[in-house]
Amino acid sequence: MEKFLPKILDFIFPRHCCICNRYLGDSPYRYLCETCSRGIIFLGSNLCQKCGYDFGEISFHGPKLCPRCRERGEREFRFRALRSAVRLNPFAKGLLHRFKYENGEYLAQDLCKIAQQNSAFMELIGDSIMVPVPLHWRRRFFREYNQSDLLAQRLAKLPIAMEVLPLLKRIRHRRPQVELRASERRTNVENIFTVNPKFKIPFSRKLVVFDDVVTTGATIDECCKTLQKYGFSNIYAATFAQTIKD
Repeated sequence: MEKFLPKILDFIFPRHCCICNRYLGDSPYRYLCETCSRGIIFLGSNLCQKCGYDFGEISFHGPKLCPRCRERGEREFRFRALRSAVRLNPFAKGLLHRFKYENGEYLAQDLCKIAQQNSAFMELIGDSIMVPVPLHWRRRFFREYNQSDLLAQRLAKLPIAMEVLPLLKRIRHRRPQVELRASERRTNVENIFTVNPKFKIPFSRKLVVFDDVVTTGATIDECCKTLQKYGFSNIYAATFAQTIKD
């Protein structure tokens, strides 16, 4: 009976796409129609070796670094490498907006199914401890959940050697990064995280700081800086989506 219950419920209460509101039909996703799913753009293999920026068809000679990573120089990102599953285009942005701001916990299953189709993303998060970027308790109170932790927990159910630990805590409440210019974001997140000392794990363990989306990398880099100060050294980063400026 349990096997057929979802099909019975779908017949009585037909599911519709969370983006275009069309009837889902035979879509492989629970809340995303086949047409909208074709709008999802996966990041390819021609990536910046540091931050995962997708170069597309551009060919390179020498170190494959994007302009952002080359310009940072001595201030380079603290993570060893970052990989994202998809490009933040209107379809991915629509999914994440509903997931974060419209009680969209139910979308975690579809987001996980999308992310696991990117082999570079899956390879990076394998054999690791996933560390979700934490929310301040005020923001979590109103949102009721941390979207990064929720998606990480869903990914941890896949057959890969990965666990999720709330190794970081946010100790200061600041303005949301989305409201700020790129030049303001780094200052806005300075010294807002600390390490939760109750978790005793070897400093050599592979950690993957995880967030839903990366734009400038300021928040993730601050998380990595905090972990480095505590003694961790094998630090990577991953996000579901990444802003790619054409």
